[in-house]
Amino acid sequence: MLNSIVRLYHTVKYLKAKQIFWRLLNLTPRFITEVNEFPPIINEQLTYDFIPRNNITTDYDQFKFLNETHSLKAVGWDDKSISKLWRYNLHYFDYLLQVEDSDNHFELQLKLIENWIDYNPFGKGTAWEPYPTSLRIINWIKWHCFCNGLSDKAKLSLWNQVRWLGNRPEYHLLGNHLFINAKALLFASAFFRLDSNSNYYKGSISILKKELQEQFLEDGAQFELSPMYHSLAMEDLLDLISISNKVPNNFPYNETLKKYYKGMSWLETMIYNNGELSHFNDCANGIAPKYLDLEANANKLGIAKEISSKNKLYVHKESGFIVYKDEKSHLIADFGKIGPDYLPGHAHADSLSFELAVNGERIVVNSGISVYGSSIDRLFQRGTGAHSTIQIDMENSSEVWSGFRVAKRAVPFNIQVHSIPETDNEISFQASHNGYLRLKNKATHTRKFNLSNNTWSIEDEIVGSGNKVISRFYLHPEIEVRKSEKGMTLSKNHIDLVDLIYDRKLGLQLIHTFYHDQFGVNKANKCIQVSGISPSKMEIKFEIL
Repeated sequence: MLNSIVRLYHTVKYLKAKQIFWRLLNLTPRFITEVNEFPPIINEQLTYDFIPRNNITTDYDQFKFLNETHSLKAVGWDDKSISKLWRYNLHYFDYLLQVEDSDNHFELQLKLIENWIDYNPFGKGTAWEPYPTSLRIINWIKWHCFCNGLSDKAKLSLWNQVRWLGNRPEYHLLGNHLFINAKALLFASAFFRLDSNSNYYKGSISILKKELQEQFLEDGAQFELSPMYHSLAMEDLLDLISISNKVPNNFPYNETLKKYYKGMSWLETMIYNNGELSHFNDCANGIAPKYLDLEANANKLGIAKEISSKNKLYVHKESGFIVYKDEKSHLIADFGKIGPDYLPGHAHADSLSFELAVNGERIVVNSGISVYGSSIDRLFQRGTGAHSTIQIDMENSSEVWSGFRVAKRAVPFNIQVHSIPETDNEISFQASHNGYLRLKNKATHTRKFNLSNNTWSIEDEIVGSGNKVISRFYLHPEIEVRKSEKGMTLSKNHIDLVDLIYDRKLGLQLIHTFYHDQFGVNKANKCIQVSGISPSKMEIKFEIL
């Protein structure tokens, strides 16, 4: 019945109608009053090895999220003047899992938990939205498994949070929200010893089995195509594996493990030597666990597996990324769709963008993301102009709008990959996309990457007539630029990395911009910009030194 309702929901054409439909759906009696009894028998034998968090607080009053610090005493739990994402982080309780040296941190943590209970009435405010509720349930259980710290008052609150969440999975949002809802209910099933007849367990295992197939693509990628959300999904899979022997035996262990191995193979190609994530779609460092932390946790669980490959070329067919990685260079190109058609909230208009690292140093980047919500900064950072690709007529290749919306979407086509096995470093791949067909003269963009003799050539062809064309190559903030005989030399710490070679007729400019590798961070950097009028062809070469 519920699946039929969800399908009906997604057939509603307009956003406003969808919102009204979901509000009406929520008029069904769902309110759960607080109980005056303790929850079911708790599984005190449940143990858990979690991935520690970086220090978020030292005194459990001052909290730093998204590079923004506030005092709980000053702002409380739900101050509307503070961004919703910051308040979400406050209610996650990730800080219970941070690395701590203080002798009295358990006492401070429990005091904070009980403060939360006192000041967040049942079912009210940001605290009780399903997503932060899910993460809080998981983190309280992890913490209790580590230190046996939950009081009877906290256990009762935890059980009521489970009961509240069990009636409110986020079918209207789907994606990582729905997956986290299911994960939280599975953690609760293990913690409270719920059996296979429990509605909470049956509902969560049904979601998990479906979403494992839906959200993890055949090439290993999490379907929202963000390396950050992918890394978080890898932690989710590890967490589920860790409790799999504490829930009923219909848990899909083998399928979960398979998705983890494939996902880590994909992630290994999408990170750099220093562990940083590549910036495609919504992606920031400092949010998700690092690749090495995921590997270490898998080792503790006894499921570590050698997943490094000797391949140099990776064609991730389903997610659309093409990656070349050898001892000299690491290039990642986005030849895919923006993400699932029904869930583009974390998508950017970054079609045919790329990033390039040379000799372990990042050179060409996408600009990253520093904010969520609806703002001018958010709109710009999702737009084509913030990415290392071609922009036509100052429009976005996919029509991103509001904070998490997309209208018309670019679709790639004519994807071709050619390599010469005998040389192993002679390669070319290309693609076009249709995102600009809506403009005058039906403009299209085709980009071709060639690697030959340690030189990357990026060739762009724009079909149309009279369209304004801007090609951008954003540089990492640590990259220094100076003129040279061939064009420009790019270096770091006075060590030359590449020569940038281009036709002097292109009218190349070096402009000052910003790079956002973390939320709340704006780092000054430079962008190489080339302008033209369609029809046009442009070629830029990066000769590795």
